[in-house]
Amino acid sequence: MNAEQIRERYQQQLDRIQANRAYSDHAKKVLCAKAWTQAAQQLEQQRQAELAELSSRREQLNRKMFGSTGTADPSTVLARRDAADRAAAIDNPRIAAETLQRAERDGDRTLAQAVAAHANTYGWTEVVDQYAASTPAFADAAKEWNSLPGTGDDFWETKHGMQFLLAKPSPIANLDDHQASALATEDMEAA
Repeated sequence: MNAEQIRERYQQQLDRIQANRAYSDHAKKVLCAKAWTQAAQQLEQQRQAELAELSSRREQLNRKMFGSTGTADPSTVLARRDAADRAAAIDNPRIAAETLQRAERDGDRTLAQAVAAHANTYGWTEVVDQYAASTPAFADAAKEWNSLPGTGDDFWETKHGMQFLLAKPSPIANLDDHQASALATEDMEAA
């Protein structure tokens, strides 16, 4: 169920509660609190699922750009570690660009990738762009990475979270979230 469907079902529940004349005002408050709590939890689960999916996609793209996407034999693992250590020792974008150029010329894809990953960590975009120019698969993954929601937008997660907020209905609008959640736990027999 998506967020819109959760909201629609929530509104239908509220309409039924308000229309039922058999309920006391307190019972309506309890039922509204239960409906709000349930819908708010479902929306939060939806939000978390979207964030997890986005995080998973970012991780896949990160591995595609800077890591290994398949299983590696022990010699490949050692070569990757050595290349990462060599790249980590670079403290200047000019040296990184030269090392990348030399690695590409020598056909050392492992070192080239390690230098690009290191350059990316430090924001040396010229070096990353140099690597992208010679590696189409990297360029495609980087393009998708940059198109994902939240890339370059520090406030995206806040704005995304706002889309999943749920207003309390009027019978419990004056209650804070904790009070509304506590009211939702009340037994209907007592209401």
